[in-house]
Amino acid sequence: MSKLAAVRPAYWIAGVLLAVSVVVPLLVSTYAKDEPRLWGFPFFYWYQLLWVFISATTVSISYQLVMREERKRRAARGLDGGAGKEADK
Repeated sequence: MSKLAAVRPAYWIAGVLLAVSVVVPLLVSTYAKDEPRLWGFPFFYWYQLLWVFISATTVSISYQLVMREERKRRAARGLDGGAGKEADK
């Protein structure tokens, strides 16, 4: 089995979300216009600001997906972090 086949879907989804949040704002043709205006602001400005919030959301979702997958992987290997709790006693 190849290493690529062993990658879980959560990692693929996280990668696609992160790629979208980086690539779409770089496509200048999608926002190089003045109309429509929102509260007097040209499309260019509010579209870029909208992508700040969209990117923050996609990064948050990606982080949650990867961390959930890592917790499952560590639990399956018996590395659930219990050793750190015993050392504190």
